[in-house]
Amino acid sequence: MLVFSAVSQANEIVLTQEEKTWLLNHQEVRVHNEVSWGPFNYHEFGRPKGYSIEFMNLLAAKLDIEIKYVTGPTWGEFLNMLDHKELDVMLNIIKTEDRSKYILFTDPYVNNPSGIVVRDDNRTVRDLRDLNGRVLAIPKGFFYQEIIEKHFPGIQLLLLKDQVDSLKAVAFGRADATMGGIAVQNHLIRKHLMSNLKVVGGIDDPRFANLLRLGVREDWPIFRSILQKAIESVTKEERDRLNRRWLEGGLQRTQALHLDKEEQEFLSSHPVLRVHNEMAWPPFNYNEQGKPKGFSIDVMNLIAKKTGFRIQYISGPNWSDFLEMSKERKLDMMLNIVNTAERRNYIRFTRPYAVNPNVIVSKKGTKYESIESLFDKTVAIPKGFFYEEILTNEYPQVKLHLVTDALESLKAISIGKADAALGEAAVFNHLIAKNLMNDLTVSGEVDVGKPDLANLRIGVRSDWPILQRIMDRAIESLTRDEVASISQRWMGNENYIARPGSGLSLTATEKNYLEKQPGITFCANPDWMPLEQIGPGGRHDGMVADYLNLMADRIGIGMTMLPTENSQQSLEYAQNRRCDIMSAAFETPEATRQLNFTKPYLRLPLVIAIQEDSLFVDGLKSLKDKTVGVPKGYGLLNKFKQDYPSLNIIEVDNVADGLRIVEEGRIFGLIGAIAPVGHAIRKHRFLNLKIGGRLDEDWKLAVAIRNDSPELLSMFNKATDYITEEEHSKVFQRWVSVKFEHDTNYDLIWKLIFAAIIIITAITLWNWKLSRLNKKLKLEIGLRETAETQLQILNETLNSKNDELSILSTTDALTGLNNRLHIETLLEEELFRLQQLKHPLTILLLDVDLFKKINDQHGHLCGDSVLKQFAQIIVDNTRKTDKIGRWGGEEFMILLPETNAKMAYRLAEKLRTAIAAELFEEVDQVTASFGLAEATEDQSSRELIKKADSALYQAKDQGRNCVVGEEKALPS
Repeated sequence: MLVFSAVSQANEIVLTQEEKTWLLNHQEVRVHNEVSWGPFNYHEFGRPKGYSIEFMNLLAAKLDIEIKYVTGPTWGEFLNMLDHKELDVMLNIIKTEDRSKYILFTDPYVNNPSGIVVRDDNRTVRDLRDLNGRVLAIPKGFFYQEIIEKHFPGIQLLLLKDQVDSLKAVAFGRADATMGGIAVQNHLIRKHLMSNLKVVGGIDDPRFANLLRLGVREDWPIFRSILQKAIESVTKEERDRLNRRWLEGGLQRTQALHLDKEEQEFLSSHPVLRVHNEMAWPPFNYNEQGKPKGFSIDVMNLIAKKTGFRIQYISGPNWSDFLEMSKERKLDMMLNIVNTAERRNYIRFTRPYAVNPNVIVSKKGTKYESIESLFDKTVAIPKGFFYEEILTNEYPQVKLHLVTDALESLKAISIGKADAALGEAAVFNHLIAKNLMNDLTVSGEVDVGKPDLANLRIGVRSDWPILQRIMDRAIESLTRDEVASISQRWMGNENYIARPGSGLSLTATEKNYLEKQPGITFCANPDWMPLEQIGPGGRHDGMVADYLNLMADRIGIGMTMLPTENSQQSLEYAQNRRCDIMSAAFETPEATRQLNFTKPYLRLPLVIAIQEDSLFVDGLKSLKDKTVGVPKGYGLLNKFKQDYPSLNIIEVDNVADGLRIVEEGRIFGLIGAIAPVGHAIRKHRFLNLKIGGRLDEDWKLAVAIRNDSPELLSMFNKATDYITEEEHSKVFQRWVSVKFEHDTNYDLIWKLIFAAIIIITAITLWNWKLSRLNKKLKLEIGLRETAETQLQILNETLNSKNDELSILSTTDALTGLNNRLHIETLLEEELFRLQQLKHPLTILLLDVDLFKKINDQHGHLCGDSVLKQFAQIIVDNTRKTDKIGRWGGEEFMILLPETNAKMAYRLAEKLRTAIAAELFEEVDQVTASFGLAEATEDQSSRELIKKADSALYQAKDQGRNCVVGEEKALPS
C-alpha cells in the first residue's frame, strides 16, 4: 500500500456544510490500485500509475484529502473488500445490476471502448456473433462475465486471473479470443510483446459499453455526492492533459475489415498474394539485406493485417519488368503506382493512399523550373516509369535518357549524361541526402496540368476486380494515427502523405479542393534559423517547418517546396502565384493586396541588439534621433516609421548583415525577433553585441496564401486553431534550448529567455550605482574605506550576475551540458584551430535508441530522467578535453580534439558499452547509436555535421547500438 498526499488546487467546488464537515472527519480514503491494468490503473516500480490514478489524484487535490492506495488483491477480492467496507472507492469500475446492490456509482468519467482480440492468423472472428461455440478468455469477476453468461450461452468462457492471462491464453492457443477495453489491450500487447495478437474490432452492443466510473461503498452516499461534484469541476484542459499523457494512440485498433461472403471466399482461395518490392526506391519501397522496407511496404503490411491475407514480396526485377509481370498476371499487386491511360489496359487502380509531388532535379548551377524549360534538354528517368509515357506522348521536345532506377537517374546528372531528372520529391530528397550528392538540388516542380500524377495507388491485376474492391476498402479504413505513425517513421519532417481523418471539420467545398489538388507548393526563407532554412538535400528545417508540417498533417495535404535564393524572392514567388503559400510571413497592408494571411501561429518577442557597452534600451521612444535597422521581409519598416517618426529606421538585407553594421558602429541597433537575432549573434560570433532590450510589440508570423484560394485560407486557419499546447511545447523544446512543463502556456518559455535580459538590466543598474559611488568617494575621502568595501561587494555581485548570464546562454537546462548554439560555436572554434595548427579533430553524433518508445510507454518525466542519466554517462566516460553538447531531443554531439578517426572509434565503443551496461531507472537498459566523422582542413562545420549525421543514419539502419564511421576509423 502507498499513501498519496494531495496538494490543494485552485478550482473551487461548492460543497454543503454537511459535506465540508464530512471531509474534515474523513481525511484519508482507501482506493484500489491494480497490479496490471494499464494504461488506466496499474502498479510499477513501487507506485500506482495510469489515467484513473492521476484522475483520482486530481480529485483528491481539489478536495484537499489524502489517498491511500491498496495494491495486491485480485479484481474479485477488491469487490469483496468494498462490499465489506474494507475499501472505500474503486476506480475504473463498470456499473451492473448486481454491483449496484452494494456499490454507489458516480457518472462516467472516461470511455474505454470494448474490443475483441484474436491471433494474427484468425480471419473468421470479427464480432461477438462469430464467437458462438468458441472459447472466450476473460478475467473472473469482470462485468462481461455476467452479461455473457445471461445473454450469450453459446460462448464458452475461460475465466482467468486478469487481462494479461486472458491475452496469453489467446496467444498460446488456449482460447480463440478475449475481450476488454481497447486502450488496456493495446497497452498490454505492447508491454508484453505479444506480437501475434491484434484488436479486430469494437463491440457495438450497448450492454458492453465500457464507461468507467468511481464506485463508492454503499454506506457513504455523501462521499459519492462529493466525488460527483469534483468530477464535474474537472476542466477540458485537465482532461486533455490526461488524454494526451495516457490515451493518445491507445484507443487505436487494427480494425479488421468486415468481409462479405464473396470476399472471404476469394481470400480463402488466394491466401498468399504476390506484391512487387523494388530494390532502390526509398523511402517508399526498397530492399535492404534481403528485407522489403519503406512507407509503402508498411502500408501493405498493415492492410494485410486488417484483411487476413499473407504477402509474398517479389524482389529483383526492374520497374518495366514488374509492369510486364502484371500484364502476364505473374504479379498480383504493385505498390506506389501512378494511374495512367496506358496502364489502365492491364491494371485496376485503387484510391490513393499517398501523395508524392513530382519535381525536377538538376545541378545547383543550372536550374529548370518547368517542363517547358527542359525542351531540347536530356532528362533521365527510369524505364517504364509513367514519365516515359507522359513525355513521349505530350512533350516530344524533351530528350529521354532511360535508366534502371531513381538513383541511376541522379548519377546521370552528376556525370553529365543528363541535364536533369524527373522524379518524386520524397524519393529524390532521400537519395540526395543519403548519397551525399551535394552538387544536385530540387530546382522546380513538374506541372503538366494533371495533379493526379502525384497520387500513389495500389495496382491490382485486371482479372481480379474483387481484390481491387477489398484493397479500396482497406485503404479507406486506414486511420489518421495509423498512417501518421508510418509516415513519421519514414518521412520525418517531410509531409507527402495524404492522411485520412485529420480531425478537422472540412466543408464540402474544402474536401472537393483536396480531391482535385492533393498537393500544394510553398516557398520558405532559405537562411533564417532557428525559424527556418533550406538545409542539405533541399530539406525544410526549423520551427516554421515543424508548424507547417503540423498544419499539413491536420488538413491531409501534401506539400512541395520551391527553392528560392532569399526571403524577398520567396515573397515575390508567393505574390506571383508561383508557389501556393509562403510558410512564414508578417501581415502588412501592402502584402494583403496580393496575399491572404492566416491567424498567427507563432508569436516572437521583438528585441533590439546593440553594442556591449551601450546602455539598456527602455523602449523605442528612448532612442530619439538614433538610427536602427530592421531586416527585409519583417514588414516593420513602414509601421515603425509611422509609430516612431523621430527614429531613423533603415532596412538591411538580413539579420547577419544588420548585426555586422551595428558592430561597426554605423547604426545604433538592430530590431528583430529574439530567436533569429540570438542565433545570428552566436553563429557569426558577434562577441561585442548583446540583446539590449525587449520592445512592446510581438512579431506575429502567419502563413501567406495566394488570394485566389479561399479554401486554402479556411483550411489553414482551422489547422492553426488545431495546434495544441503540447505541440507548441515540442516545437520550442526542439529548436529553443529552454525547458518548460507541458501544462504551461508556451508563451511562458520566453520568460526564461528574458531572464538574460533581466540580468543585463541588473548589471546596468549596478554600473549606475558604481558611478554614483565613485563621485561620492571623491567628495568624501573620509569614507573611503567603507565605500571601498561596498564597491567590492557590488563588484562581486556584478561578477556573479555575469556568470549567471553566461551559464544561461550556453547551457542546456535539462542535462547541464552545452546547448546546441554553444556546441556549434565550440565546433567552429575547433575547426579554426584545425586549420591553423593542422591537429586532428573528430566529432561524434549519438542518439538514444527507441527514445520515442520510452516516452510513449513510461511518460515524458521518465524520458527526461533517462536523458539526464544518459548525459552523465557521457561525462563520466569522456576526457576533460572533449566537449559535449545536447544537439536536440535525444541526440548529443561530442567534439574530440587531437583525436583521429581510429582513436575516436575506440572512445565511441567504450562509451557505447558503458551506456548499454548502465541500469536505468524504470526502463532498465538503454542503448545508443553513433555516427563518427573526422574533419578535414577544407571542410565546413555543416559538411562535417552532415557526414556524422549520415553515419548515424547508417548505424540506425544497421540495427542500432553500434558505431559507424569512415573505413579508416575501423579497427585494423
